[in-house]
Parts: sequence; structure tokens; C-alpha cells
Amino acid sequence: MEDSYKIKNILKASRVLVIVFALIMPGSAAVFNISDEDLAKPGDGQGKLGTTIYVDDDNTEGPWDGTIDHPYQYIQDGIDNANNGDEVYVFNGTYNENVVVFRSIHLVGEDKDITIIDGGGDGTVVRLTADGVYLTDFTIKNSGNDPNNAGINVNSEWNHIAVTNVVNNNYGIRLVEPHNDVYFNNFLGNIENAYDDSSNDIFENYWDDYIGVDDDEDGIGDTPYDITGDSNKDWCPLIHIYGSVKNLDTEEVFITIQNAINDGDTSSGHTISVKNDVYYEHVCIHKSINLIGEDNEETIIDARETDTVVRICDDSVYLTGFTIQNSGDDLHDAGMHVTSDENTIKENIIQNNYHGFYINLSSDDNEIFRNIIRDNEWNGIYIKSLCEGNIIFENTIENNGYGGIGIAGSSYNEIYHNNFIDNLHNAYDDSNNLWDDDYPSGGNYWSDYTGTDNDGDGIGDTPYDIADGINEDRYPLIEPYTGVDNTPPNVEIISPQNGIYIRNHRLLPFLLRQRTIIFGAIDIIVEASDVQSGIERVEFYIDDDPNPKAIDYDEPYGWTWKRGSLLKHKHTIIVVAFDNADNYNIDMITVRKYF
Repeated sequence: MEDSYKIKNILKASRVLVIVFALIMPGSAAVFNISDEDLAKPGDGQGKLGTTIYVDDDNTEGPWDGTIDHPYQYIQDGIDNANNGDEVYVFNGTYNENVVVFRSIHLVGEDKDITIIDGGGDGTVVRLTADGVYLTDFTIKNSGNDPNNAGINVNSEWNHIAVTNVVNNNYGIRLVEPHNDVYFNNFLGNIENAYDDSSNDIFENYWDDYIGVDDDEDGIGDTPYDITGDSNKDWCPLIHIYGSVKNLDTEEVFITIQNAINDGDTSSGHTISVKNDVYYEHVCIHKSINLIGEDNEETIIDARETDTVVRICDDSVYLTGFTIQNSGDDLHDAGMHVTSDENTIKENIIQNNYHGFYINLSSDDNEIFRNIIRDNEWNGIYIKSLCEGNIIFENTIENNGYGGIGIAGSSYNEIYHNNFIDNLHNAYDDSNNLWDDDYPSGGNYWSDYTGTDNDGDGIGDTPYDIADGINEDRYPLIEPYTGVDNTPPNVEIISPQNGIYIRNHRLLPFLLRQRTIIFGAIDIIVEASDVQSGIERVEFYIDDDPNPKAIDYDEPYGWTWKRGSLLKHKHTIIVVAFDNADNYNIDMITVRKYF
């Protein structure tokens, strides 16, 4: 039992070292938009940490000494055995206890969403009685309901409470001493979110009962949030839950989508993840990034009936998982305005705009598929001004006020396997475009098609004429397109294979036919293909870490693995390829890696 626990915690050690290193290195606070001077208040050791003591609720059988091999099972044990200036690091888990922090320490959770301190409805969950405590990255919930009970009760000074979810308590936080900083926390479902009778520094937190607005779209409410007690306020309340917008490559957190895109650390190829909420923004994507919403029905970008909602003006943008709605009603306003090439826009809901999509200015080779494009005032999709090579397929385009798709002055685009339903004019095209995928794959479904299917092949016996020109869908579908790809893609790790790799150079493949030994960085190269729907992404994993080390959306698929573990040399490289129908397949290889 003890040996297996040691192995498990060696795997955790690399994550711990990264987090501890980020806390003590200069500039590490940039993620939180707060300076090092603010982090070094009197009593907290001026930002310097002593010993790290570990806590893990999985260590139920001991021994317990606070080391990485034998962490304490309970947070209070870690605190009791710490000295001023130490860090108590708590691994993910649910800790059913009431904690008293009576030493000047850093109390740090592994992940604020799944490192949970649960008071079980009894008393205050976390009480700070020492000065200079740094409390971060927990969910703290379920205090008792007595008048002075709280998720966090602060009876001391010069503390920092940051990046923590405070949930379902009597008071979320109760401050009775001055000079404390409370920032970037989420207060959710508490009877009273906060009490302060000492005018502490409370800023940039999310309050679930805040009713203000954000007209300037900076992610901060235009009016302050009132704190119960001595007339204190959060002058900069967050509009979205802290952590809702994150660059997965830099791990930086942002308070708006546009801030994440504009940030100097956000580079081409980075992935910005956006959680469910309504984002009242006008978004301009001017970098080749991946912008991914959590759920296309719940992750909403809303322009409040002014201007265009989302502009894509750089090439190779990948955008999925959003509802994009409520543009202005000018002739050039749209849910999405595309003026660039080779973008992938999939599985969004584009609704209640002037145009759904407006594609112009020689925008070529874009893929628009599996979107719902509905209830827009004029065109669902409007393509004009010499745009070529765009492929529009498997979308539902319905109830748009004028055209489902309108094309003016743009040729050599492909439109197939879409469902055109109850648009005033399902399509019009004055140029030369292809409106089907040949036989037997077929064309599009048209709600106003009146032809027959005498041979029962699911394709109309006569073409569907496209208005305003000579175009036609030669193979109109009789029923709405529901084609489902249930076939997993092909995936294979091409490199590394057997042999010794030194700085990416392969040696002795014929002598080491069944072993792979790697010294230094290695390029992991993958071949992936899917005939039916194409490859959407390839994810790279090492061992049993549930989080991918990298995600590649573009062929050739690869990732450079630079650092291995100092303690463990045998690893499994796992690659997972997903096709555009969310089927997946896996390949893996076991290697020994040094340095």
C-alpha cells in the first residue's frame, strides 16, 4: 500500500513544483494582474517560502509526516506541523473539516474547483487567526448558520485571500480586522456574501448577487458592489466568475474574451477556453488562435444590438462552442464577419443578427460546418467580393429573413449537406459555385423542393435551381441531412519508434527492436486521418495525467516533449486523435526518457 502511494505521489510532484515555482518567482503574479509588492505585505515573509508540507486525503493509511511520500491526511495536521513562512500544499480532494490557520503560512490548494474544504454545515469552515496568511485555490463551502459562521472568518491582519470559490455559507467571508486583501474570488450561493467592519481592500471578486452592468466591456461592473458592515465596497466587481476565460497554453486567466486575445503572451496557436456565461462583448480575433466555448447553448457572446459580434481578421482561427447573437442592424453588421483565410468555424449557434455570417474581401478556404444559423434579419450566410475555396457543409440554416445563403461576386465555393429550412429565399447566387457533393453523397436539403424520388435513393430526381444565376443543386436531398460518422479515425505514432534518441537523432534501431530510449527533448510525430469527416484535433498525454500536454489542430500533428521526471524514467506516450464527428482512436508507446 505504501509503495503504491509513493508511486502515485511522485507523479503529482511535478505539478507541485510548477505551482510552487510560480508562487516564488518574480513576475509570477502577472496571472492575477497584481504586483509582487502587493503580495509581500508585512508578516508574510515578503513572498519567501520555507518548507513545503503536503496534504492529501487519499493517504488514509499513513504514515503521515507531511512529505511528498507521506502527506498528512488532514489540512489541520499540516497547519499544526508548519512553522511561520512555510507552505501547506493541499492536493485535490474533499476535506471534511473546520480549519484554523494560526501560523503565518501559505495555504495553497492544487485546483480551486476540486480542492474542497467542506464544513458540513457546522461552524466556520476556515478561520484565520495569524497575520500574513496567503490563502488561495480552494473551494470553501457549507459553514453553519449561526450569526457569526462563515466560509472564511478573518480575525487577523495582512492576509491575502485569492482565487478561491466561497460557496453555500452563512457569510461567504467575514472580516473583523483591517489590512487584508480579498481579490479574484468567487462568492456563490452564500446567505450573505461578505461582511467587513474594518475597511479592508476588497477588489475584483465575482458576486453572484451583483446586478450591475458592464457597458464599457472591460469585464468589471460599472457600479461598485456593496459589502455589509462598515460601508465598504468592491469597487471593481467582476462580471464573470473568475477563471471563466483562460489561455490553456500560458494558464493565464482573463476577465474578458477580448483581453485574452489582446494579451501579449497570447500567441498564434494558443487555445483560449471560455466557460458558460453571457459575454456582452464585441470580439475581434486578430491572432491565429483556437477560441473554444464550453457549450454552444450556454456560452454566449452578445453584442447588445450594436455593430458586429465577432470579427475574424487573421488566418487559421479555430472557433467553436458559442452562441453568437444580437448584432446591430446596419447593412454590414453580422454575427460573424470573416475577412481572412483558412479558418474553421464549427458547432456554433448564430442567431438574431443582421447577417449570420458576412464573408468578404477575398476571404478564401474557410470551413463553416455543423453550425445552426437561424432567425437572422437578412442572410444566414452572405459571401461577396471574390471569396474562393470556402466550404460550407452540414449546417442548419433556417428562418432567416431574406436568404439562407446569398453569394454575390464570389465563385469556386462548395455548399453541400446543409439543411435550408423556411428562409424567405433559401439561396441565391450570381456567380459560379458548387452546390452538391456529387452522387451518391448528394447536395443539400431544401424545404421548398417540390421534386420526387422515384428510385428511393434519398436524392431528388430533378435538380434544385439556385436563384439569380445558372447554379443548381444537382442532387437535392429528400430528407434533412443527418449523416453521422461513427467510424473512429486512424492514428499512429511515427516518431519515436524503437532505438536510442539523442537530441532527436535516432540511433541503433536494428539493435533495439523492442525498446525506445530517449535522452533530452523528443519530437512526437503523429499521422492521423479520417476519410469521412476529417481530423479535428490530436491530443498528447504522458502517463496517467488526465490533462493533455498539448493539442494540435493542424497537420502535420506533433509536439516536442522537452522535460521528463527527475525521479521516473519509464513513461507511456499516449496520443488521441478526434475526428470532426467526435469519434476518437488511440495509439501509445512506452519509452525510457532521461533529462
